[in-house]
Amino acid sequence: MLASYKKKKEIILSILVIILDGIISYFVPIYLDNSNYFFPMLTISLLPFLYKNNLKDYYSLCFIIGIIYDLLYSNIFLYNALLFLFLAKIDSKVLKVFKESIALYIILVILNIVLYDGITFLLVTLTKYADLSFASLIYKLKCSMLLNIMSAFVYYFLFKKHTRLS
Repeated sequence: MLASYKKKKEIILSILVIILDGIISYFVPIYLDNSNYFFPMLTISLLPFLYKNNLKDYYSLCFIIGIIYDLLYSNIFLYNALLFLFLAKIDSKVLKVFKESIALYIILVILNIVLYDGITFLLVTLTKYADLSFASLIYKLKCSMLLNIMSAFVYYFLFKKHTRLS
């Protein structure tokens, strides 16, 4: 019963985060001087927190979240699903080796954002889909970090059990 509750909690939270990503991206004005100062990547930041020992369930959940993200926010079917699965594989390998802590999760959130934006940047520039500069990648990474690191703290306290300090 507890496992079923945890799965429902993860699925509901995942759907809410995907929706929140869209709301912040499209409806919340976070622009100053015609520059965007926050790039929400809340769904990508959520991936390491969904990790569980059952890798098949974890990979399946991340893949499905990627499909939903694709359907809502991108024009490339399965792009995000495969990229989310790739990030989930990296996250799971790191989480198997190192002891879970808020610092580790923040590092994984940063790693996920850098990998996601870096891979996307490479594909866009290699296919000449858009003319992007390396400076634009650095700007987006810099502006992605604050909001998404703050989200890591929220996810950590939502997913991890804590003991009281006495």
